[in-house]
Amino acid sequence: MKNREFMSLQLFANDDNAYCDFSSTAAKALAGKDILLAIWNATGEKLLAISGQQGLTINRSADSIEITSKDTEGGWKSKIAGMKEWSIDNDGLYVPNDESHTILSQAFDNGDPVCIKVINGKTKKGMFGGLAVITDYPIEAPYDDAVTYSLTLDGMGRLVDLTLDTISPDTMPAGSAAIEALTVVSVEGAESRNTAIYVNPVKGAENKYFYKVGTAPLDYPAYGEVISQTSWDGSAEIAATTGNQIMIIETDADGKALKAGVATVTAKA
Repeated sequence: MKNREFMSLQLFANDDNAYCDFSSTAAKALAGKDILLAIWNATGEKLLAISGQQGLTINRSADSIEITSKDTEGGWKSKIAGMKEWSIDNDGLYVPNDESHTILSQAFDNGDPVCIKVINGKTKKGMFGGLAVITDYPIEAPYDDAVTYSLTLDGMGRLVDLTLDTISPDTMPAGSAAIEALTVVSVEGAESRNTAIYVNPVKGAENKYFYKVGTAPLDYPAYGEVISQTSWDGSAEIAATTGNQIMIIETDADGKALKAGVATVTAKA
């Protein structure tokens, strides 16, 4: 009897998928924010998500070899695929005290290859892996915004598709995420020596804000780090000195860092 009831529930679950089709393309689509670039340290003992990352592009291409001849049908050119290559473009907030950026800087200075892994931080599964050299690693420091980096990795040999060539163990970086970026704006407050702060995007309902002020550059927290700075309600003016930096940190309900952003303070004289 129980088995018959269970089969009936299966048959009519979600109104027999009349409108909630979990096999649809939309249900299987990936969110870009979940895809992270990670690198192994020099000893291969530790996998680190690159801190501060925002954009990620995986480039794959192949040379084309023309094999057209006079008797090619219809006068159309004919080609076959030649040698393949891959590269990765990555950019985001520059976090100079983070171990991942220290590894990148050392590898760039020494001309050493790095072992990379692209992961799906939501499903905790590897997507791609391979050996690459750093060919571009500029750091941009505008006077009115956060310091950012961009990174170009050129592949050495094959980019392994880990969804096809599955591996075990499928190592994930600690936290499996990197700190996300907040846009922070500082303007004169209503009271003397105060600044009014605006943050985009606005924090989640259960999340919290913290802040710290000081001379540049302020150190970014690691993803998941428990924050002990001063709490902020998201609207109150903050006492600060013009020209210093202010960092707003968004955390989860337990005070663990999720996002951060920096602005140069503008306070009322």
